[in-house]
Parts: sequence; C-alpha cells; structure tokens
Amino acid sequence: MGDLLQWAKNERRTGALVVRRSAREKRIYFDRGDVVGCLSDDPAEFYGQHLLIYGYLNEPQLFQALTHCTQQKVRLGAALRELGILPDEAIQRTLREQIEDAIWDMFLWPRGLFYFQEEMLPEEDLLPEPIDTMGLLLEGTRWIDEMDRIRRVLIHDGVVIRRGPQWPGTDLPALDRRVARAVDGQTVGDLYRKVRGSYFRFLESVYRLCIASVLDIQDVGEETISGTFEMSVYDLLLEQATEDQILVARKHMAVPLDLLERCCPVWIGEPSTEEQKRMPARARDFYARLDGRMSLGEAFSGDARQRARELDLLLLQLRKGRLALLPVPLDRLEKQAEESGVPPLQRWWKRVFG
Repeated sequence: MGDLLQWAKNERRTGALVVRRSAREKRIYFDRGDVVGCLSDDPAEFYGQHLLIYGYLNEPQLFQALTHCTQQKVRLGAALRELGILPDEAIQRTLREQIEDAIWDMFLWPRGLFYFQEEMLPEEDLLPEPIDTMGLLLEGTRWIDEMDRIRRVLIHDGVVIRRGPQWPGTDLPALDRRVARAVDGQTVGDLYRKVRGSYFRFLESVYRLCIASVLDIQDVGEETISGTFEMSVYDLLLEQATEDQILVARKHMAVPLDLLERCCPVWIGEPSTEEQKRMPARARDFYARLDGRMSLGEAFSGDARQRARELDLLLLQLRKGRLALLPVPLDRLEKQAEESGVPPLQRWWKRVFG
C-alpha cells in the first residue's frame, strides 16, 4: 500500500486509485499526487458511523442529519453544518480523520487488486487541504507493527471477551466507552459487529481495555473462518467487463420504473453455477428473488443505492435475453388457465419455460 501511495505522489497523479479485496472496495482520490479524499463501500467505515463512534454526535442527531440529507439532497457534512449540529472546523477535522483511518486500514490487507481510474469527486466533497503522503506512510507502517503486537494477545476473532475487575472504567475515551458498554461475554468478532468503525481502532481499544483490566479474556475460543475470499485477476476482469456491459445497456434502454415494477421476471436461462460463484452476494440474492411469482416492486431493495444497482443487474440480464417479464405472476396465469379449461400443453408459458 505504501508503494502505491508513493507511486501516485511521484507521478503527480490525478484521479482514483481503486483497491479491491473480496467484496470490499475503496477509492483513494489524488490531486496531482496529493490525497484529497477516500470512499469506502463498507457501511462500518461511513462518515456518520465515525462521528457516532467517537462521540461527536449521538444517534438522534445522526438520524436528524441523515433525514435532512434525504430531504434536501445534500451530503452529511453539509447537513450537519446547515442544522448547526457541528461547526465547519469540526466537520473538516473529523472528515479528515475518517479518510485517514480508511486508508490506513488498507495497510493491513494482505492481498488486493488495484487499478487507477481518471475520475474525481465533486469539488465540494474534496478536502480543502490535502493529506501528507509521508505521514500516511509512517502511520500505516505503525499500524502493521501494532497489529502484530495486538494479535499476540487477541490471537483471532474467536477470542471471548468479558468484563474485567475494573469495568466499566473511568474517564475513558468515547470509543473505549462504547466497547466497554457492548461487552457481554461474546467473541471479538461478534463484539465488533456491535461497535463497528475502523477494525484496527476497535482491536486497539479492546487491547487497551484488557491491559487496564476493564476487560478480560474469558476464553481463547476457536478461530472463525473469514467470510471474505481473495479475488483473482480473472474475476476482476470479468467484473469490469460486466460493468461495461451494464453501461452499454443503460445507454440503450429507457423504461419507466413504475411500469417495470408491476412485472414479474422469470428466467429463460439462469446464470450457471460458475457464474453465480463469481457474483457478489448481493447480486446472487437479487437474482434468487426473480422466480416468476414476485413482482419487481417486491424484489427490489428498499435502499436507493442498492435498488439502482439491482436495476442495472436486471437490465443486463434482459439485454442478454436471459430474463422475461411477465404481466402477472406465473401462479395467476396457471389459475386463469385452470378456470378456462386450457390444457397444460397449450399454455404458452409451459412451452417456453418448461
């Protein structure tokens, strides 16, 4: 990771360094070699989560700000400023902290795939003052060394943590308080799913609290199998080709969404087992809902960003001729045919779909 940052600095690159591992993706944005932004697709690393974990705001304030974002179509930083929840100086400082943590986290990735793309965030989403590359390199290296030290005690995510003799502790920082409150005899992995945020900062907090006897190790437990996998170069190229196809499909297809939502998609030819293995889990889950009985309105997710991605996936399969859109569910077609006395072999969907 350090070499990549140094390369972008020396080459004075402007654009996005895209780094992927399994289903996770981060984009570091450079302006003439200087780091001016970073986006992660992991909800645990979102800016709002960072503010919540470090005590800059509470849950009602975050909910109020996110509601304002939805209503006014603005980013979270702008919402916090407009609502007077945080001053501009605090917003810029915390945004910088969140970006730095997201970049340092990648120093702990044992493997990953990367490419550089000439794209840039809108001006209002960039840091007014770039982050020093050398500072990122030094702190990222410290994280690697510190992680080795932490893992000598918290040897894996199956270690069971309980409250120690000094629980709940006194004068603890916001993150440590959050971790201490969440502890109830669970594994490190389960505890992180309750706390969230930067995984390294979380482990650092647990380690610190164990040293201070606020927490204690109840049992070493069993090492849990990671839910991630290493993506091959072939899979990355395949995914990029799919994205290119989606872009082409988007340019050539314009269909009112409210019309599509009433239809019931059914597979003419489902993706092969090998294709499904290479798909992200969310794509597989969406495709599994297209069974000829559920309308698209029910199959689409409630989250707007995920819904847009699902629409892209739908258009891609329609363009490939693998999906058909029925005006009504299959079971309703069957019921109408039964009532009308149409023999099974004369029902057109039986001939098409078997």
